[in-house]
Amino acid sequence: MSQSSRTRRLGTGTATALALGTTAVLLAPSAASAAATVPVVSQAQGQLVDVSLGGQPIDDVLELAGAVAVNPDGQSTVTENTPLDATALSAITLSSGNIPLLGDNGIIRLGAVGQYAQAQSNGGSTAFAGTVSSAPSLIGVDTVESGNVGSPSAGDAATIVVGTSTLGLGDALALDIGVSALAASAVQGGNGEDPGDPAGAATGQYDIAGLEVAVTGAELQQLLSAVNTALAPVLTLVGVTSPIDPNGAVVVTLDDLLAAAGVASLNDLAPGTDLLQYLPQAVVTEVTSTVDELISTLNAEIGGLTQGQVAGLDLTSLDLLGLGGLLGGILGALTPVTTVITSLTDALADIVTGTIAPLLDGLLATLAPVVSSLAQLTVNNQTLNADGSFTQNALTLGLGADGSIAEVALANATVGPNAGISGIPLASIAGMLIVGAIALGGGAWYLVNRRRTAGATLAPAAA
Repeated sequence: MSQSSRTRRLGTGTATALALGTTAVLLAPSAASAAATVPVVSQAQGQLVDVSLGGQPIDDVLELAGAVAVNPDGQSTVTENTPLDATALSAITLSSGNIPLLGDNGIIRLGAVGQYAQAQSNGGSTAFAGTVSSAPSLIGVDTVESGNVGSPSAGDAATIVVGTSTLGLGDALALDIGVSALAASAVQGGNGEDPGDPAGAATGQYDIAGLEVAVTGAELQQLLSAVNTALAPVLTLVGVTSPIDPNGAVVVTLDDLLAAAGVASLNDLAPGTDLLQYLPQAVVTEVTSTVDELISTLNAEIGGLTQGQVAGLDLTSLDLLGLGGLLGGILGALTPVTTVITSLTDALADIVTGTIAPLLDGLLATLAPVVSSLAQLTVNNQTLNADGSFTQNALTLGLGADGSIAEVALANATVGPNAGISGIPLASIAGMLIVGAIALGGGAWYLVNRRRTAGATLAPAAA
């Protein structure tokens, strides 16, 4: 199959949620009981990678917290610009096969990505995670520090390579997913809103661009080989080489997936939609398109046969089509060319309807359960957490049926709950100055655990 060029697409989703409370605790456990009712002016977290293995979150690893900004008293704006900790991320492995989850030897490779959080003194907060080139358009900041975990393929910000063999399920299917831009942002009290209003809406945006999925594997190889075999007699007769490579990849773009979903853009999909549910149909459509082009080429070659070309044409290879006996093993000079053309085009049509079409229908039925048991790729996950904070996630990779083996949320931005200046009693401000160092030191620990302890989850893995 010929590989299509990368199509760059931008999806921007906006989520709106109310900050439901002002009692979030952002202190380490040793101080939590004493300050359980103490609100903070503002808070934010930009976290590139959030991981659950076998349904159990591992975000208690401090190095995975990303950029955490906590403003306890409004004295000054707090900004955190935290590069990736590649060592910590590379140490995460799947329990099955001890396969690294991230890094050059792993499933996910990330490049030119960063994490940013700002807790403003006026009660507003901003969070960002993802491709640093997306930061200016999402949050108006062009100084997010960049880092890598492994080396993505050329032009990719994220490369995800996963197959049934990776999960111990044979060699039926393999996916090579490339994304040229991947980012999420969340803002509360800013961009024209009143940053001092703690009940102001939190909004989220995300960028996904240049997404492509290259599909290979035994299931696809068998089908493509069968198509070539079915067309071989006609290919040989007219001297056309099939462009279908059974060992090659079928490449589908984001546009192809959206077409299979019946929508024009990512904005038309519900939050938390699994893009890979549309992959089987997109693959079948791509293969069908290639076969249709080949059939058109063959019909053109057949229709262009002249009387001189027909004379002496060896139809031995057409015995499988039942034409050898009809027209004779070797055509003579008196055989009407129209008879040959009509017979060949009819035979080609029979191959398409009787052999190739059922093969493609079978591929669709075969791929769907394999893909769903292998991986999910949900986009625009939005969560209003139980503590009142809001999280925007750009893309979550699920491994195994319904993410049973692992879930990796890529590009996560969380803001709130923000009390604002008006929500901080004067006495609390004095107290905050005393415990401020503890709050800032323990804030990262608590922030990455608060959603789990509050019972919050990501948006559904499939729409």
